Amino acid sequence: MKNEEPAASVGVASVLKMSDQAAATQLLKGFHALEGGAWRWTAGTFQVLLQPPAGSAQKGATLTFAFSIPDVVIQKVSAMALTASIGGTKLKTESYSKAGPYTFSADVPAAALAGDAVTIDFAFDKSLPAGSVDQRELAVVATSVGLESK
Repeated sequence: MKNEEPAASVGVASVLKMSDQAAATQLLKGFHALEGGAWRWTAGTFQVLLQPPAGSAQKGATLTFAFSIPDVVIQKVSAMALTASIGGTKLKTESYSKAGPYTFSADVPAAALAGDAVTIDFAFDKSLPAGSVDQRELAVVATSVGLESK
């Protein structure tokens, strides 16, 4: 992803709301189209490009991901675990076994935040395969993702 960073870093935000059309350029993979003007389904794995907030290269930051798990997903998979990583460095894994809204939060070490933009990878261990409920692979309904200063 190094070749994308110089061009992408112009106007790269630290926090993305799925309702913001401009955010789409930072949703690198695994996000479906905007729905209801406010949210997007994710696939089982997805990736975002975020600008590290001021001072985070020295102090670190907090990664937050706001999402909901619909009943239909939990009924099919019973439980699922989300892992976030930057550059192959695992930040945190958290498990979910009930439908509802959640905010995943993970500490990001300062060393992972060098540069103008960072690519963050998310992966659920389970998702609904394409064709089971929808023509798309579905995991959760995303509303926002971001890096915040510590």
